[in-house]
Amino acid sequence: MYVVIVGGGKVGSYLAKMLTDTGYEVTLVEERKEQVVKIREDMPELNVILGDGCEPYILDESRVLKADAVVAVTGHDEDNIVVCMLAKLEYEVPNTIARINNPKNEWLFRESFGVDVALSNTHMIAKLLQEEIALGDIVTLLKLRKGDVSLVEVTLADDSAAVGQAVKDLSLPAEVVLVTVIHGNELILPKGTTVLQAGDEILAVTTGTGEAALQKTLGSSK
Repeated sequence: MYVVIVGGGKVGSYLAKMLTDTGYEVTLVEERKEQVVKIREDMPELNVILGDGCEPYILDESRVLKADAVVAVTGHDEDNIVVCMLAKLEYEVPNTIARINNPKNEWLFRESFGVDVALSNTHMIAKLLQEEIALGDIVTLLKLRKGDVSLVEVTLADDSAAVGQAVKDLSLPAEVVLVTVIHGNELILPKGTTVLQAGDEILAVTTGTGEAALQKTLGSSK
């Protein structure tokens, strides 16, 4: 998988290191020269581009056309939206993930603006891309927005009715969003055609009521 990360602060740098260490190809874009120098010193193996990720010529330099995912984690919401919009609408990148810095701007982070997944907690993106996720039934990893929304994990049991089903056929409610599937050592950003398999570790963002529906759909039939 090839991932372009725009924003080389603590979140972006951590993501880049995590993905590089687990074998992913990563390009990191950062516009602050002093930060680029530091990242290159800390991670000489990482491809780092100095420039503004909102500029198409910088995205061209990052080979965004070949990217499986673009992650926008700058400290500015407007930049993150622009990056995702360009990536999705101009370059047709399959998956875009954006960091929300100001919760008041959350309404802007939607598919019509090119954002597939919007996350308001700066640590959530790291959780989504971690290779090592604890096994369990449904495990709450993070509580967001005063507990109204949660990032949860469920491991697909052998006897789950969802085994062999495509995501688009699961009939999950709108308040449940599947954000990643870990199959063996492979991390998958799910599409409607993604077929779930027994043992898959699935991360989802859901409300409290949606969690019950998620358990019913993906949980064991016992």
